[in-house]
Parts: sequence; structure tokens; C-alpha cells
Amino acid sequence: MKHLTLSPSKDYVNLYYYLKDMGFSEAIISLLRKSSQSLKIDGAAATTRSKINAGQKLEIYFIEQTSSQIKSSNLPLDILYEDEDFLIINKPAGLPSIPSKRHYQNNIANAVARYMQKYAEPFVYRVLGRLDKDTSGVLIVAKNPLAASLTTFQKTYIALCHGNFNQKSFQIEKPISTIVENNINKQKRVISADGKPATTKVKVLQEKEGVSLIELKLSQGRTHQIRVHLSSIEHPLLGDKLYGFQDDAPRTMLHCAKVELSPPFSAPKIIVSAPLPKDFEELC
Repeated sequence: MKHLTLSPSKDYVNLYYYLKDMGFSEAIISLLRKSSQSLKIDGAAATTRSKINAGQKLEIYFIEQTSSQIKSSNLPLDILYEDEDFLIINKPAGLPSIPSKRHYQNNIANAVARYMQKYAEPFVYRVLGRLDKDTSGVLIVAKNPLAASLTTFQKTYIALCHGNFNQKSFQIEKPISTIVENNINKQKRVISADGKPATTKVKVLQEKEGVSLIELKLSQGRTHQIRVHLSSIEHPLLGDKLYGFQDDAPRTMLHCAKVELSPPFSAPKIIVSAPLPKDFEELC
């Protein structure tokens, strides 16, 4: 359970307007309405219709009513960081971030569900910036709805791609669209003028003949953004069978190396890094 204490600097006709001014979404406010124990003003029970004045103490309790219906499994977790808001994991390549039909009981969500059982409280699995199955590195799990909805973050990726570059630092700005057939979204994304804006910043770290080690940062974080953008400039990731071409890489060579988080109502940033996995080191 997340507990938060706030105090307004001016009077509000009701809590709803104060919470909106503080950046709370309609979904979060709706969640707070579901429990009579969620809101207190100066120690007394309150609702979103309650008046609050400058200097009064508002206590907010984020109480999960139910848990995610996710099977638990005894998969190992490499935990990089944990506090009351986040569980940050070094995800191995080959494990999906969320359950799917093909990986219903063999994914990170199953392992996290088992790990969180030790707290004996309802838990909803919420991932910030999901990683593809073959992508390794820093994976953020938000422990409560406030952290999930109000946290901003910047990821830094390391990748191995085909080819060498003339420019050592540049950015790719190309809109990305989902392929839809018979009203069904396909896995593959494409560059399209009708797509959503996407910007990828690229920095070349090392090069050998025909292969480059690069650093990437995203301004938006569209599905498959790095893979689509690099393929569009004819530098696909090693091992990318969907957007690249055949090679001997063991998987799509993409690793989330660092995340900088700005949690809600918390001054210091949280910076978490994950070392390069063994298969990366071997290819490097």
C-alpha cells in the first residue's frame, strides 16, 4: 500500500480539483473513490467532494482492491533496485515482459507475481516501458497506480547493428505506423507519413568492419521504434529477423543499459543500470 502526504498552498472547493491540479489522472481519482479509507484531511475521513484549505494535511492511501490474475512461477529475478514504488529488474533475453498465449507461465510477470506474494497484499502488475522478448536489460515494474501514472523516465539502450556510419552522432525522425489487416493489428510496424511521431537519438560507440556498437535514446518509445528506425536507414540490429536479415547473432542484439526515473512527489531522480549480458560481451 502506498501512503502519500500532501498539503495545498491555497483553498480548494473540493479535493477533486486539488488532485487534478497535482496531476492525478481521472483513473487514479476514480480508484481513490472506491475506498472510504483512501483519503483523510487532518486525520478525518474525506472524499473527493470534501473541501480542503491551504495548509491542511491530506493523506492518500492507494489501496489495491484485487490482484492481477497472473499465475506465479519460481523463475529467478535479478533485482537491481526496489523501494515502495518500484521493483526494477535486469530482464534476461528470451523472457517476455508480460504473459501471452505462447508464454503464459514463462515470463517476467509470473516471477514478479511470486516475488510480491511475500508482502501479503493485493498487487497489480504494471510495467513502464515494456521490453520485447529478446531485449535484455532494465525493466521497471510500478508497485502502485500513482507510480505507474505519474512517473517519467528516460531509457538508454545499447545495440549492435549492421554496417558502419559516416556520422558518429545523429537522430532519426520518422513516423511509425502499425500494419492493420482485416481490422487486426499485425506485429510489424512501418515508416509511414500517417504514423505517430518518433525520434531516436543515435551515438556510435565502437565500430568494426560491418558492425557497430551504438547507444540509443528515444523521445517517444513506440513499439519496435529502434528496430524500425535502424532498418529504415539500412542498419538493422544484429539478430533482428523481422526487420533485418539473416546473420549468426543469437537474438536481437538490443539491451536497455540504463534508466533515469523521476518519481511523483520525490525530489531525487533514480538512476539504475544493467551490465551488458554475456552474449553482448562475446560479440563485442
